[in-house]
Amino acid sequence: MGKKSTAGKKDFDVIIVGGGPGGLAIGCLLAKEGVKSAIIERAPALGGRFRSVNFHGCRVDSATHLFASQFGSAEKTFCYKLFNHLGLPLKNKAVPWTMSLVTKEKPGKIQYFAMDPKLGAENFFEFFAFATGVSMSEESKKEIKRVADIAEDMSLEECRKVVNVSFADWIDKNIADPIVHAILSGMGPIIGAPIKDVNFGMVANSLGTFNRMGSIHIWYPKPGPLEDAIIAPLAEYYKDHGGKVITSRRVRSINIENRRATGVVAQDDNNCNMLEEYSSNVVICAIPIFEAVARNVIRKEFLRKDWAEAIRKCGELAGHDLSGLFLLREKVLPEKGYGWIHIFDADYGLPTYVGDCTLGSYTDAKVPPGKQLVCSMVPGSLEATNFGLTAPMEKVKEAHRRWKEGVEKAFPGFNKAIEYEGMNLQLNFTRYAYAVVPVEIDFQPPNLKGLYLAGDSIRSVSTQMSDKCFQIAFPICESILDYLG
Repeated sequence: MGKKSTAGKKDFDVIIVGGGPGGLAIGCLLAKEGVKSAIIERAPALGGRFRSVNFHGCRVDSATHLFASQFGSAEKTFCYKLFNHLGLPLKNKAVPWTMSLVTKEKPGKIQYFAMDPKLGAENFFEFFAFATGVSMSEESKKEIKRVADIAEDMSLEECRKVVNVSFADWIDKNIADPIVHAILSGMGPIIGAPIKDVNFGMVANSLGTFNRMGSIHIWYPKPGPLEDAIIAPLAEYYKDHGGKVITSRRVRSINIENRRATGVVAQDDNNCNMLEEYSSNVVICAIPIFEAVARNVIRKEFLRKDWAEAIRKCGELAGHDLSGLFLLREKVLPEKGYGWIHIFDADYGLPTYVGDCTLGSYTDAKVPPGKQLVCSMVPGSLEATNFGLTAPMEKVKEAHRRWKEGVEKAFPGFNKAIEYEGMNLQLNFTRYAYAVVPVEIDFQPPNLKGLYLAGDSIRSVSTQMSDKCFQIAFPICESILDYLG
């Protein structure tokens, strides 16, 4: 080993594996309480999937990670709760959740539909009419409202009891109305994964929001990008309060002795892969749990069988998403109005979701004067994409082409105006935790001491998208403080 520990002395109270938003969130909470911790990150810098990229004079998020609130305004999210708790400033801008319908028969004409918080569950009536051109009957409306009422009345505990039931199976057993059956079965593009692969507990927790709050609230921090708005202040706070950051280290294993975490072994990528051992009382795994198990960072035999199976099922949804960056010679898309658009292309028969479109200006990207940056996001877990982790590039390029084709129909001249374009693939966030599982994975394995799980790969019944990282950090901190005494 390249590093030796003094016998009987721990290098740190807590070691955090992974320096993305989840690892940083829990690190900051522990640092505030005076706990001696270290973040070990395999990349040269902190940030994970919230890192920015430089693209032909632009500085922009590597992928568009819009935040969602199930509690109303952005100020009620756990991200805001964390920043307030740490005494850090945070501002936001609201982002309309917008659907668009395009067709080659009407070039330059785009139909818009945005979720209206005043409508609540009635948004689904309006969305159905928008996507099909047919108004819903009163009986079907009553059935949709009944489903929303069921979801609203389900507590978190009740939702957790049905994580072993797929949304598709629940629909088949509980919905007789063919129109409502079709609407709910077509929610894959909104969820971001086929409904047969996601559990009803997660869906019910989300659907209940429409009755409770009117709709899910989409927002983005300002000024962005995320590396500046979220990562930089958290990293500075962590280091200023005594946290240690160790980068370019790939954790090979979390040491577990007598069912208790005792530290980690890491590989120094800058020094011929020399191994280093760090000891601690607590280890937090803030990388995706299925990745940790697949790489033997956490050995499968240490886990209870139902947990191991749940982690395996989540890993099956761990595909890549496709992000595209397009620098245009001139401004083709309107800068005011809708900054985030779900594009449905009607030329595939039924309106087919081809991906999201986001303006660089909406995420405060740096863009050269006179030019325009447009970003795409194509979920890789839909029936038409299904990239997995090893998709042939032909399949990825076809999804990229379909997205460009849809945008061109809405905004003629888009393709001609492209000066530079690029693509990147990265692991989807949150959706792997939607899997149909025998038991919900929580932040601490029930049969292990001193090992905690953070990030967005656990708890399918929780807040949405990136806010989950900040939600989980609070109970983990409380549990660790109690454990350390």
